[in-house]
Amino acid sequence: MVKDTYQLCKRDGFPMLQINGRWECVAEYLDRCIGQQRVVDLIQRGKTVYYVFENGHELPMLCFCCGTPLEYKDLEWSRRDMRGRRLEAMSFDMVTVRDGSEVLQFRLEFSKGLLSPGVCVPVAVEVAARLRHPDHCPRGGKLLKKKSRRRKRR
Repeated sequence: MVKDTYQLCKRDGFPMLQINGRWECVAEYLDRCIGQQRVVDLIQRGKTVYYVFENGHELPMLCFCCGTPLEYKDLEWSRRDMRGRRLEAMSFDMVTVRDGSEVLQFRLEFSKGLLSPGVCVPVAVEVAARLRHPDHCPRGGKLLKKKSRRRKRR
């Protein structure tokens, strides 16, 4: 039994989600905002831990099988381990969970450098839709509206 099915991107085969009213390829969307960006901090808001990237984006860590916040037994250790790692790649696969159903496991792949082992973090695809954008980001931040060039009639 498959829990969720997703429309797949025609370009690269990754799942797609509706984000801000538009269908977006999850990998392309995240890559535009946080691809190759370093993790600078892990913060907790309520029960949800967010990876904070050097460009100001904050990505919630949600369980791939149920969508609830991932639990961190030692947040400080995780913070030290993840700081400086870059989001290098993303992958996904269907995996079988305890109840026998199949769910999509979306994986974020981080590395710190050639001599440091990489880290793979399985998360829910929906983390893309819940990504927090800084004010300067055109995909979700508060944009400065350009003044209309049209003259106002009196």
